[in-house]
Amino acid sequence: MAVIPFRKLALRAAGAALLLAGAPAARSQGIALTFEQAVYADGADKDAKALKAPRGVACGETGGVVVADTGNGRLVRYALREGRLSGGTEIKLPQLTYPVSVELDSKGTILALDGKTRKLVRVAPNGTFQGVVEVRGASGTAVLPSSFAIDAADNLYVLDAATRRVLVLGPGGAMTRQVELPKEGVFTDVAVDASGTVYAVDAVGVAVWSAEKTAPAFKPLTKGMKDKMSFPSRILAKKGRLYLVDEHGMGIVVLGIDGSYQGRQLSLGWKEGFVYYPDQLCMTDAGQVFIADRDNNRVQYFTSVK
Repeated sequence: MAVIPFRKLALRAAGAALLLAGAPAARSQGIALTFEQAVYADGADKDAKALKAPRGVACGETGGVVVADTGNGRLVRYALREGRLSGGTEIKLPQLTYPVSVELDSKGTILALDGKTRKLVRVAPNGTFQGVVEVRGASGTAVLPSSFAIDAADNLYVLDAATRRVLVLGPGGAMTRQVELPKEGVFTDVAVDASGTVYAVDAVGVAVWSAEKTAPAFKPLTKGMKDKMSFPSRILAKKGRLYLVDEHGMGIVVLGIDGSYQGRQLSLGWKEGFVYYPDQLCMTDAGQVFIADRDNNRVQYFTSVK
């Protein structure tokens, strides 16, 4: 089943051993990430609660930045003003106790995946519970979401671990399309670009697959890229590029929209500007990049420079 695998200590040690802490990041072709800020807690005063193993982060043109503070079983919303993150409003709901992925739709509504219940939860912009996404129209086995993405029209793309499909739901929740995944591979994340092309990443095969807007199945976009990364667990399609989080390789790999390798950013470390088991990332239209730096218990903010 295409479920995100548990992080085993042996794998973690092996990935860390590949890199030296403090090693300089390789500059990718045409883009570089510049560190701006790190956020460690839900506020700046003495009563602020520290983030704990955050795995998800979402950003958009509305709604600021929302963090899936996984270890604390909550979401935290930050304001983004004049290039700085501030505030830190806690959103803690009994229907969402282990958020692992988070996205914002065009209206600022939060969608979060609970890693334990495998339910997609909707949260209103004011932080109140809006309900669980019900996947309608899918036949056969019950849906088991392992990841999801949202496009600009608020269509929802759900990676279904139970049947190895990506299910496309319209804004009203009805299923409009399903795209078959390959029979082999461990698919951990899905993304969609402005043209409607869907991308899925095989973390173990270290490859990206794609399906154009009306395609019924995925086809290989890249061959195996084990010489470039070790375990790409997350993928983002933005501004004509693909960004893959190399979780065990401690960095971000940049690909062209055609799958061509364009380099990598960041490296292993504990100082600000470095990462230790990075997880979800997001990017605004202005090129502001936010990364859930999971094992450093923080979220980092970068700007992308061409």
